[in-house]
Parts: sequence; C-alpha cells; structure tokens
Amino acid sequence: MKILFLNANIIGVGTYHRALWFARMCAEAGHEVTVCTTGRANYWTRNFLKDRPNVTIIEGPRAGFDLYPGKGSNIDIFWRLKYLLKDDFDVIYTFEYHPNVSWPVCLGRKGRRMVNDWCDLYAGAANVFKGKKWMHRWDAKREAKIRRKADIVTVISNFLGDKAKEVGVPAEKVVLIREGVDTNYMRPFDKRESRAKFGLPEGAKLIVTLQDGAAFPPLLESLSLLRKEDPEISLLFVGRMRDDQKKLVEEKGLSEAVYVTGFVSDEDLPKALCAGDVAALPMVDSLANRSRFPHKIGDYIACGLPLATTDIGEYPLMLKEAGLAAVASPGEEFTAALGTLMADPERRENYSLRARKWVVENLDWQVLKNTIVRCVEGS
Repeated sequence: MKILFLNANIIGVGTYHRALWFARMCAEAGHEVTVCTTGRANYWTRNFLKDRPNVTIIEGPRAGFDLYPGKGSNIDIFWRLKYLLKDDFDVIYTFEYHPNVSWPVCLGRKGRRMVNDWCDLYAGAANVFKGKKWMHRWDAKREAKIRRKADIVTVISNFLGDKAKEVGVPAEKVVLIREGVDTNYMRPFDKRESRAKFGLPEGAKLIVTLQDGAAFPPLLESLSLLRKEDPEISLLFVGRMRDDQKKLVEEKGLSEAVYVTGFVSDEDLPKALCAGDVAALPMVDSLANRSRFPHKIGDYIACGLPLATTDIGEYPLMLKEAGLAAVASPGEEFTAALGTLMADPERRENYSLRARKWVVENLDWQVLKNTIVRCVEGS
C-alpha cells in the first residue's frame, strides 16, 4: 500500500519522531511511505529526503508556520492537499489535528482510510490562548473533530484513550500504542569516555537532563537544595539552553554547577546522556503532563541511566509499580528521592540494568511494530 503520513511539527521536533518511527515500521512491513513535515530552514521551498528504503520525507515550506493559532497556516497546506488530490495513496495517517494536518484531509481525503494519532492534549492543556475561553472551546472542537472522522485512533496513553471515547470515538476504534524507543541507538556507553568526549570532570556527580521547559525550574530548585548537602552535585544539560533558562541559572547562583553541552549531533546524543550519573525529569502536575508518555524517559532508561521522576502520568507510575525508577511527588519528595538516588550507587546499578531490560522488552519499536501495521492495514 501507499501511505501518506501528515505530521504537524517542524522536522526533528516533538511528534515528528513518533510519526517517523510509525512510518519506518510500515515500510519494514513492505508499504511505500511518504512523510510530510515542516522544514526548519527552508521557508519557501520543499526538500525531499530519503530516510530508509520505502520512506520519503518531504520538508514543506516553513513560511507562515507561526502565524495561525495551532500552527501550519502556510503554503505547505497547499502542497499537502495537492499530494492528496493527485496521488493514489491508500491510507492517510494523521498526527494530531493542526491546520497543516486537518485541512488537507478535510479537503482531499476522498473516502480513503484515515488513521489519527493522539499523543498530546492541547485544548485546555498545552495550548494557552491567553486564557480566552472562547478560543479554548474552538480549539477543543478542532481537536475532537478529526478523531471522530478517523477509522482508527491510536493513542499514546490510557488517559487520551478515555478522552477519545469521551469526544465520541467508539471504543473499538481506539488503540493504545505507547511511545517506542530505538534501543539499538539509545544504549549504554562508557561514562568515563563520554565525560572525556564532552570535557566533563571525571569524578563529577552529575544529574543529566534534556530540554523540557516546564521541568527545568523545579529541577534547578532541587539542584540548589541538594548542593547545600553536597556541593559536588552538578547538572548536565544536554543540548542548547534557552536565554530565559540561562538567566534563571544565574539568578539562583548556579552558574558553576551547570554544564551545558550545546548542540549535540544525533550520533553523540546517547553518549552525552551516558556522561551523567542519574537522569531527572520532575514533571509538574498539569493536564498536559497527565496525558503524556514522554519519550525522554524511554531514552534515559534505554541508555542505562537510573531515573528520578515525579508521579505524574502513566509512564512514571508504570516504572514505580515495576520498581524501576525513583518516583516521587513533585517538590520536596522529588528532591529527597533524587538526593537518595545520587548517594546510592548500588541502587543506581539496579535501576540501570533492570529498567534497560524492561524498555527493550516492552517499548522497542520492533515490539510495537505489529500493532502499528495492523492499524494501518485495517486488520
């Protein structure tokens, strides 16, 4: 079959990774796949990329991407619609509901099978709209409509599965597909070599984290408190830090306690993570976080990092139930759990080995492949 994947994000950001891996699994099953996403630097033109056999990625023009509430009001919508109208795709797989996804499908579906993926809650959660209630109501209608029109709705969490049923999707059309992990790519590397590669002190006590805007302030708060007990504890921030985050680090007097790698290539990302002793993700209690299944968690534990996180959402609770991570309530309890884990090498080793094994057995993309393919094929 020929399958068109429509992703709302800029290439390399957020849900793009999920859409791409779903596409790869379908290609491995013998289908011809095209993935439409939004380019990062090409404002007026399209780029055509070859990812793997049977997977073509089209980077649409970015011009106007941020002008419309919900993203995607740009000339790329026209190109996506053109593909739908002129090409003989058998299935359309839509990721989220934004205009560059929903508009082409609304105008060019022509009775074809459509699968929709719901992996984040936007209406009343991630989308703010300056608190304007009428915009939230409008947004909620958009978010729900595409789900009801889909032949199958795949969801990343039971929370969103219940939400899909609540907005009118029949229970038999809702399929749970967790966020997967490429465990051959995200894997353990030698800590000493990783630290040498990134110029980090060999004997440092490092808490490692990736960018997660809402989690950053509470993580800094925990770092500040832990350093009062052990001044050698520091934070390793993998990636680029925003200006507002740099300012917050300075305001808290933590400039000497935070290492920032800056841009890290895809090849070196797991090596950078493996330079840490413990990974941390202190998610705050919000509707958006309760619906999430953060792929960062899978990356951390696949790299063999012992994890400290908060008990918000299904992923942390699954790990807590299996005894695979330090999971605590936000605030003081999280800080205490993180400090205890940093001070207990035996416990870190236990989490490292057992959580890595668990994610390989349960969330590797190859484990999820059959369910993804069955949803596309209608079997």
